[in-house]
Amino acid sequence: MYEHELDVALKIVKDAGSLALRLFEQSVPEEAKADRSPVTRADREGERVIARALQEAFPDDGILGEEGAQAPSRSGRRWLIDPVDGTKDFVRGNPHWAVQLALQTGDRVVAGVVYCPCLGEVLFAADGEGAWHNGARTMASAVTQMEKAVVTISGFNAAWRSWPEEGVRELTRRCWTVRCYGGAYNVLMLARGKVDVWLSGRGMEWDYAPAQVIARECGACFLTRDGGERIDERHALVCAPGIFPELVEILQVHPF
Repeated sequence: MYEHELDVALKIVKDAGSLALRLFEQSVPEEAKADRSPVTRADREGERVIARALQEAFPDDGILGEEGAQAPSRSGRRWLIDPVDGTKDFVRGNPHWAVQLALQTGDRVVAGVVYCPCLGEVLFAADGEGAWHNGARTMASAVTQMEKAVVTISGFNAAWRSWPEEGVRELTRRCWTVRCYGGAYNVLMLARGKVDVWLSGRGMEWDYAPAQVIARECGACFLTRDGGERIDERHALVCAPGIFPELVEILQVHPF
């Protein structure tokens, strides 16, 4: 159903990723936004490349980008752009950053792409089409016990503010081990069954948009603390289905 949109999105993120990778190899300097988070030329120039290509390919669709790109929607659809997810990794020379792009209709994200240029990894998903990593179908893990689970957390300080502090501690105590990558790479690892939980305490719609559809299509669970699936709640949890009941208890989630 979204084959054309995915084809276009994959080409766009690879073009933007090639630009970002050239700048990454040049070690471009960082600047600070108003919220003190880092930003670079790769973020700004990558977003311009993506937004321009989207407007040419889908002129009636809306656009919302991390670095300010906006266009109203005349189709009821909008694209969410994260030109460099993991800018902190980018500026420190770590490879676990990604270009993210997603298509949303109403509250539902219907297609999403995660591209990691340094690692040569591409993950994408669309409604009813499954999740795919480097051309192969991928699924969340079959882990059913927390003591066997690998947990990833994006920012402990933010996680403690958005989720019950004691619950976060209990999660790290019960699990097998904790690993921390960039948010997009955490999702990529979870969709491949390499980790079992991604807990994020701070993020925006463009951060979580690909994760919503990827989780659904790889068999994982995406939710916020109130049990909803919105991407604008500024926090998110993605997990393998077998440990969902235990996580709900630990983190005091109230599912619908």
